[in-house]
Amino acid sequence: MPIDMELQILTVLQGMNASGRPATFGDLARRFGVSSDLIALHAKQLVAEGRAQPSMVNVRGVPTLHGLMPKPDPGKA
Repeated sequence: MPIDMELQILTVLQGMNASGRPATFGDLARRFGVSSDLIALHAKQLVAEGRAQPSMVNVRGVPTLHGLMPKPDPGKA
């Protein structure tokens, strides 16, 4: 049975605190036993769809997506 990787990633994000440490591609890859490139592909899609918040780092001065954060809960603003 195929695994819906985006759904699995969103499930992990739902269990996270929006002010905590991001779920990095490496963290998620180890958790699911897949490559970080595969996680990055799905992460970019989730961010593009507005379903997850990006976590960026500067790599040689260029902001680079390296992980995900859950979307903030609008009821807790």
